[in-house]
Amino acid sequence: MLRWAWLLVGCSEYDFPNQAVQGGVPFPQPLPVLERQDVFLQSEQPQVDVLWVVDNSCSMSEEQDAIAANFPLFAAWFVDSGLDYHIGVISTDMLDPSHSGKLQSIAGLQWIDTTTLDPVGTFAAMAQLGTGGAASESGRAAAYTAIEIKGETDNAGFIRDAATLHLIVVSDEPDQSGEVPIGLDEWVDYLLTAKESPDRVSHSAIVGPPGGCGLQAEEGSGYIEVTERVGGILHPICTEEWDVVLDQLGEHAAGIRTEFFLSEIPVPGTISVSVIDEGVQFDFYEGTDFTYNPTRNSIMFLTYVPDPMAEVILRYEALTADAGD
Repeated sequence: MLRWAWLLVGCSEYDFPNQAVQGGVPFPQPLPVLERQDVFLQSEQPQVDVLWVVDNSCSMSEEQDAIAANFPLFAAWFVDSGLDYHIGVISTDMLDPSHSGKLQSIAGLQWIDTTTLDPVGTFAAMAQLGTGGAASESGRAAAYTAIEIKGETDNAGFIRDAATLHLIVVSDEPDQSGEVPIGLDEWVDYLLTAKESPDRVSHSAIVGPPGGCGLQAEEGSGYIEVTERVGGILHPICTEEWDVVLDQLGEHAAGIRTEFFLSEIPVPGTISVSVIDEGVQFDFYEGTDFTYNPTRNSIMFLTYVPDPMAEVILRYEALTADAGD
């Protein structure tokens, strides 16, 4: 490469053409930009399926108790909300045949829904799985098995085509699923295409943060990556604020969106967001009110949650190679 560069410089008799102007037109020309506007209607989803994947290994007693104790805050987003919901629990144990992706039933109920007489108490019993599960926690394998492999047999009726799908993993260990029955990249692709739109699926995780948290939890590798790529909420399992965690997860799973996807790639710094709620327009600003995620090509409100039936408007300049697009 160095020799080739030297040869080019040495050919002094060669007259390079003017690369700045061709035919009176600056070259290369900047990419044209177009004003774009994406409009979304915030709405309550009529059907919501929530699958909790709970680690039942020997170190998870306190965390299971915390989920059960604070579940009323999660359930408040569903009970008497008008939503048609299914909420079920599986463990991370793929060795015990009575688990291995099977919904854990209480009093003959595999999940709670609008007909459950005591939804909070029933879920609390489901979530307290005990601590005798396999030490090789395999949340990804369990979730895929529950949805895809046993979705029409042991767990028939739980996952519905028209419902949004939300997974919530709770574990103090990294995912040890390996590549069977599905690898991490395949799992991400599966979730992103499970519904007609990627924002109808989420993967949240209450796991060890990057680097872990001492003796309490190892880093939740495998779960963190899926959440970052699919979308969802990450919380450190070494928290004392389980009430905040469960409340936030409930709000997210109930289908009140805070993330909205752009239809084109924006010119950096040109995004503006407005919300029209009951005829009143509110304006929001990048960095203080919302952030832009270039990987997902989406904006995420930081603290604001659009009300049901509010209109969310995204305006921006779109990069395009063809001004006629």
